[in-house]
Amino acid sequence: MNRSIASFEELIDRYADYLSGKGIQFNPQGFPMLQPQMHLDEWPELMVPYRDRKARFVHNPSHTVLCLFTSDMRIYPRLEKALDDIPEYSRYMGAVGSDLTVTSDMDLEWQQAIMLLNQLYLATLAVNGVKIVQNLRCGSPSTITCLSCVPSGVMCATSTLGCANTESELDLLFAEKLFAIRPGKLLLYGKHDPIMERQANVAGVPCRIYPDAHTLYKQLART
Repeated sequence: MNRSIASFEELIDRYADYLSGKGIQFNPQGFPMLQPQMHLDEWPELMVPYRDRKARFVHNPSHTVLCLFTSDMRIYPRLEKALDDIPEYSRYMGAVGSDLTVTSDMDLEWQQAIMLLNQLYLATLAVNGVKIVQNLRCGSPSTITCLSCVPSGVMCATSTLGCANTESELDLLFAEKLFAIRPGKLLLYGKHDPIMERQANVAGVPCRIYPDAHTLYKQLART
């Protein structure tokens, strides 16, 4: 997938038209408004990236959630082929929203476009019967509003993979997201981040840590 603005706009238009045809409503920013029942509610046993879904440590697909906590180059094909991937996603417990990179140093409009594409992708899975988990990924604090269409109380996920641990209790970006969305459950993918976990506890959000695929492969090699 070409990472040009034009290619993103083409995908955004394609999925927005598709979802509109499925009866999905959109908020004033153009983000899809999904029903709480479209979201997964039960804790999964395992969370793995789409590319690792057939690894030997995936013993029970019906209790495994697929995610896209991986490099952008591995995410792009999934964004282009959402409808083609539905039969594969349907074999598993559910899917976490796309994690296409969005950071605070990006132009604000570019951040919003990436978050919109991530949301439209997730909505496309949802309207085809795949239970979804909302990804909390955003760029700058001002883009938290892009998650305002997420129903409160639903299951959400985020990743610490490739990120330094939160250094200070005064870093409140993660806490702001939790208080803005009020997840019912939180899946943390990757290593422990004690401050993030304490912030989730303060916000009253039950959370569970899921090891990343690299760690699972290492565990498998030792058995």
